[in-house]
Amino acid sequence: MKLTEHNEQVLNRFSHMMIERMNQMKESNWEKGWFGVTKGGSPMNLEGRNYKGCNVPLLMLDCCMQGFEYPIYCTLKQANRIGAHINKGACSMPIIFWDFMVYDKDGKKLDYKTYTSMDRPEREKCKRIPFLKSYNVFNIQQTNIAEKHPEKYQELIKNFVVEDITDSKGMYANSKIDSLLEQQNWVCPIRYDKPSDSAFYQPTGDFIIVPMKTQFKKHRKRLDIYTDGQEFYSTLLHEMIHSTGIESRLNREQGSKFGTKKYAKEELVAELGAARVGCELGFHSKVIDNNAAYLDSWIKTLSEEPTFIFTVMTDVEKAARMILDRLGIVG
Repeated sequence: MKLTEHNEQVLNRFSHMMIERMNQMKESNWEKGWFGVTKGGSPMNLEGRNYKGCNVPLLMLDCCMQGFEYPIYCTLKQANRIGAHINKGACSMPIIFWDFMVYDKDGKKLDYKTYTSMDRPEREKCKRIPFLKSYNVFNIQQTNIAEKHPEKYQELIKNFVVEDITDSKGMYANSKIDSLLEQQNWVCPIRYDKPSDSAFYQPTGDFIIVPMKTQFKKHRKRLDIYTDGQEFYSTLLHEMIHSTGIESRLNREQGSKFGTKKYAKEELVAELGAARVGCELGFHSKVIDNNAAYLDSWIKTLSEEPTFIFTVMTDVEKAARMILDRLGIVG
């Protein structure tokens, strides 16, 4: 991917955000997970429309690292349009998206409106060259919208209310995932009702095995038992993300050998994908102990390759979206 100087600066900023998060996670007492404590739901704008693609996990990351309560963002123009303002000194967050340069069969540059008005045979003769663009957004807490338009603010935050549910043992419970398991409604079989010493996805047989939920109950205090339940779902989601990557699905390039760069990247996609889905559902996901050893490797790659964060986050959102779609969560 060829980058302009501006795009490289944007991707470097994303990389530095993730590096900072990983350095925080290397602390032995880290309990906040990848995206921290969440109220559930996906990042959205003032009109209630959800952001798409790799911007979703990136905005989640920005929200938790800046301590914002809700992942609601807007541009300067959107705030000004409703008579609100951005707080003085507020730092914006870039949003990236693909745009296209279009040339006709003779090499003449066309504007996109002209291109889309062509019939299909004419469009097929044109050449489209994709390139990255960006614009800046601010979190709603960086504005005076809550004071200026309290009714609008209250309507927006209703999208992030999550009900805490526990099972008979006091562990966190998620009815949507439980229903998926009971109905075996995932893209491959999941065995979850028999004891197991480990969790894994087996690509050759195309199936998932996870320990029973009760095996995750390791604590005695009420709050700790509750989060033990979250660990079960996080582990399950991690393996579900892996199962999206085979050739017949999302066709991610996956390394088969532990410790290789490709293997490490796939583990990062699974880590962040599980965290992204968990965040949507209202719980947080911590880095799996076996993958903590990869933190330095991930940091090194993020430092050296500006596009790594873009490809990882794009893969994360595609895989997470497969799970959320299967759970019936629109975003």
